[in-house]
Amino acid sequence: MSGTTTPFTHLVASREGLYLARPSGYLRVMDGIFFGATIRDGMVWLFESEDSDLHAPTCRGRILRLAIDPVSAACGPVEVVAQGLDNGCHQIDFVRGRLVVVDTYRQALIVFAPDFSTRAVHHPAGIAMVDTGDPAYVHMNGIGGDGRDLLVMLSHAGTRPGRPSEVLRLDSGFQPVERFGLPGVMCHDLVVLEDGRLIANGSMGGFLIDRQGIIIQVDSLITRGLSIGADEVVIGSSTFGDRDRRIEATGRLTFAGRDLSMRARYDLPAAPTQIRRLDGLDLSLFDYRATLPATLQPASDPVSEPAPGVEA
Repeated sequence: MSGTTTPFTHLVASREGLYLARPSGYLRVMDGIFFGATIRDGMVWLFESEDSDLHAPTCRGRILRLAIDPVSAACGPVEVVAQGLDNGCHQIDFVRGRLVVVDTYRQALIVFAPDFSTRAVHHPAGIAMVDTGDPAYVHMNGIGGDGRDLLVMLSHAGTRPGRPSEVLRLDSGFQPVERFGLPGVMCHDLVVLEDGRLIANGSMGGFLIDRQGIIIQVDSLITRGLSIGADEVVIGSSTFGDRDRRIEATGRLTFAGRDLSMRARYDLPAAPTQIRRLDGLDLSLFDYRATLPATLQPASDPVSEPAPGVEA
C-alpha cells in the first residue's frame, strides 16, 4: 500500500515475509520465514529459518541485522550476525545488552555475547525436546519482562491441549525463581506495563489477558504478536492449521488505543509471529522497559508456585 509519506510505525514478522505496518495499511518488504524480531540502536534484528521444515534437524536458523527507513520503507544491507541455530527458534530480544533467542523445540535460551563471538545455553524449564513425547516439554515460546527479571512463556501449545499456560520468572543468571499460571491457553507474548501489570495474548479464544483473567476478546482468531507503546496497542491475529499448513496461514492486525478502543483493523496475507515498534519505544522490548520503573505486579489472587528447585 502506497501513496502517502506517513511513516510506518511497526515491524511485523511472519512465516511469509517481513512487513511494515501503520494504521492505514501495510507493505511487504522482505521474503523469508521470520519468527522473532526486535529493535536495538535503530536497527532491526530478525530470526529467520532458511528451511521451511521447522522441525528438521538441519540447523538453518540465523540472526539477521539491517536498517529499515520507516518513511521510504527502504531496507539496508542485510548482515548475518549468527547462524547454525535450530529452525524452530521463536522470539528474540535483547536482555541487558545481550541477544537472547528462545530455542523453542530444544527448550533452551541461547544468550549471545555482545560481539556474537560466543553463546551460552540455559535450560530454565528443564531439558526436553519437541516430538519426543517427553511430558517435561513445555513449548517455551516467548520472553518479556520488567527490565529487571526476565519472564519466559511456557505455552504448552500442542503438547497438553487445554492446559493453561505458565510463566517462569528468572533472575539475572537465567535461573528460575518463580513459576505461575496464566488464565489462558496456548498463550504468546509477555509485556509488562508501566505500572507493573503483566499483559499477554491468551491465544486460544482470541483474547488479551492479564494475570486476573480476560481483558478483551480481540476477535475469533488466534492472538499472537503484541506491541504496546505510550499511546497504542497493536495485536496480531492468525488463522490456525495443522503443522504442514501453518506457513500458509493468513492473519490480521488490530490497532487500538491504550484504553483498547479500536483505531484500525485489517487483514494480512500472512500470520504475524512478532510485532515491534520501529522506533524501539515498545514495552515489549526488555531493554527499553528497563528504562522505566521495574515493578512486576503480583496477581490479586496469586496462582504462583516455587520454580523447580527453588525453595518457597
